Amino acid sequence: MAKSVEEQLEETLNSITAVEKNGQRYTIKDRELWRADLRQLDQRAQRLEKQAARAKAGGIKIQRVIPL
Repeated sequence: MAKSVEEQLEETLNSITAVEKNGQRYTIKDRELWRADLRQLDQRAQRLEKQAARAKAGGIKIQRVIPL
């Protein structure tokens, strides 16, 4: 089942918090692992916030259609 925009936004914000708290990379034994890129997470959060605001306002509104 697909996640709602609000659920996706919450997960993205949680990921941003994890990166800010724990850093971008970490090491386990001899392996170095990277978390998601903070810039990409910020862009995703902004996009999801716009979608959530649009959904709250009632979705996309069409004012006028010009026939071809």
